[in-house]
Amino acid sequence: MCMDPGVRHGPRWKSGRSRRPLVILLLAFALVHVHQPQPAHAAPHPAIDSDSLAVLVTRVLDEHPSLLAVERRIDAAAARVPQLGALPDPTLMVGVMNLPLPDLDPSMEGMTMLGIEYGQRLPPRGLRGVRQAEARAEVAVAEAERDLLRWELRTRMSEAYFELLLVDEALEVHHRTRASLDAFAATARTAYAQGRAPQQDILRAQTEIAAIEEHMAELRQRRAGALAELNALLERPSRDDVAPAMPARLRALLEGEPGPGMLSDHLGGGELGAGFPPLLELERRALATRPEVARARSRAEAAAHAVEAARIERRPGIALTGGYAMRSGRADLFSAGVMVELPLFRGRKQDQAVIEAEHRKDAETLGERALALEIRKEVATAHADLVRAREQVILLEEGVIPQARASVESAAAAYRAGDGDFLRVMESQTLLFRNEIQLAHLVADAGRALARLEHATGSEISMETVP
Repeated sequence: MCMDPGVRHGPRWKSGRSRRPLVILLLAFALVHVHQPQPAHAAPHPAIDSDSLAVLVTRVLDEHPSLLAVERRIDAAAARVPQLGALPDPTLMVGVMNLPLPDLDPSMEGMTMLGIEYGQRLPPRGLRGVRQAEARAEVAVAEAERDLLRWELRTRMSEAYFELLLVDEALEVHHRTRASLDAFAATARTAYAQGRAPQQDILRAQTEIAAIEEHMAELRQRRAGALAELNALLERPSRDDVAPAMPARLRALLEGEPGPGMLSDHLGGGELGAGFPPLLELERRALATRPEVARARSRAEAAAHAVEAARIERRPGIALTGGYAMRSGRADLFSAGVMVELPLFRGRKQDQAVIEAEHRKDAETLGERALALEIRKEVATAHADLVRAREQVILLEEGVIPQARASVESAAAAYRAGDGDFLRVMESQTLLFRNEIQLAHLVADAGRALARLEHATGSEISMETVP
């Protein structure tokens, strides 16, 4: 019996479409007249609300330090807005002018004076408002970055969660298979004692049991890795246990009616069905809600304001000055003036700044268009993966696995009657084992594909979200 240990991800679940309880497998083993209780450690983890995927995702999004760091960056970006709306700081000069040397006697020179001067630079009209608008767009970029990080953390949590679900389901499959192999081994020993079977049958069963034990050890290591990843996201000790359960929206999808085009030869692909949105609706929603779209739009807006600011800065700013001077024995003096910036190098500075800003704006606009194409592809790919997994789940549940179980029953009955071959019993059990493991893989694949599809659309997908 060659069993694949490469278990990747998967949940514990049941579906409502023509599914037999798992106890049928144990009833099949009753045909060999041997009862082998399932080991105590094979019992599934109890599904409790505190370990649901939704609860764990909420904890991550409320407490993860990377999100708190992004919030501080948003606050920092927001603090720039009022700064850019303020005038430049004024200047104040106080000093003595025309003091004669070496005596330093202010009465010796009629032009000696104690003066105070105030100056205020005034940027070109409208520049401060445009710079504030650009800064507000940068705040929106930072907020989109936060939303993007939230979806990345949510998807990471979902990946670890479905990995844990798969490993738990695979361990249960291994325990059930181990129980059946123990039963078959006991039957082989009985048949050998009665002279109806060779000793080789016993050795073959023991070899398969050893292989099962080896695979279970590997699965336990995989579970430890998945648990460590999940707890790292929650900032908890690596060995804090989690009791995963099937998310309700994934269960609704797997138990619902197949969508149009599913399980057909139509090359255009099928829909999810079960009341879930069609592909075109998901693409439309993605273009409206993805954080990357909001980020690209805000970047383009900031670039447009930067172009406007660069054009305004081609106009010279001015500075106003005013002063008052006191002289010894003579009349005090008052002065006022206006300073104007002379754009002598406009062709190399201001004009080039406008050209630079326009190129950046064009780049952001083109990037926004390219992003829309990439988002459509991501949505379509995740949607196709989810449809494929759903189709294969149906085929396994309603066709392959029932037939594999019937084959085990038939082989076991024939061997018990002395007309069958023990090798056929083992091959039938191996085929059932592989199909049950593949089913766990596919359900986990469906969970991961749903998480990727939600990431691609920027919104949670369920029957309630259908327009």
